[in-house]
Amino acid sequence: MRITGKRTVFEGRYLRIVEKIVTVGDGVSRVWETVERRNIYGNGAVVIVALTRDGNLVFEKNWRAAIESHVIQFPAGLMDVDGESDEEAARRELLEETGYAAVELIPVLLSPLSPDVTGTRAMHFFAPGVEYVGKPAGTDAEGTEEVLEVPLGQADEFMLRLPEGIELDLGVPGILWCLRARGLI
Repeated sequence: MRITGKRTVFEGRYLRIVEKIVTVGDGVSRVWETVERRNIYGNGAVVIVALTRDGNLVFEKNWRAAIESHVIQFPAGLMDVDGESDEEAARRELLEETGYAAVELIPVLLSPLSPDVTGTRAMHFFAPGVEYVGKPAGTDAEGTEEVLEVPLGQADEFMLRLPEGIELDLGVPGILWCLRARGLI
């Protein structure tokens, strides 16, 4: 498979819709609609798995307009500052959204966020020993409704027993598995 053509069909303030012509091995071409972000640099996004000194994971409960639901996620954000490194973006997003400061950031994994729709990738960091330094600086536009601390040993139970109307970002158990497999948690 290869991309043999590309055409922007809509461009908004933050997103553009692009039709890509995908030619498969037998020479047949198909149109695939994708979404590209206009306001990102580098890999596009960062995700931070923050663990407090007391052994609690830091989660966010966010309302997401695309699915019209609340979602439990790790702190994350776009790399929307030109020239900012992945690590700088991770520190900034963690502080803005949760009020926690990262003492250390360990790069864990670069992965696509939704590869069937967008090419945006996220660099996942593990931040052991985060410290609460004050009220989050983020705005209502960030979408963060609540910052939650869950003891690491209770994370699996927490994810399995979310209240009605709250969904789980499946990247959460996936990155936790990676951290366990690498012996980081």
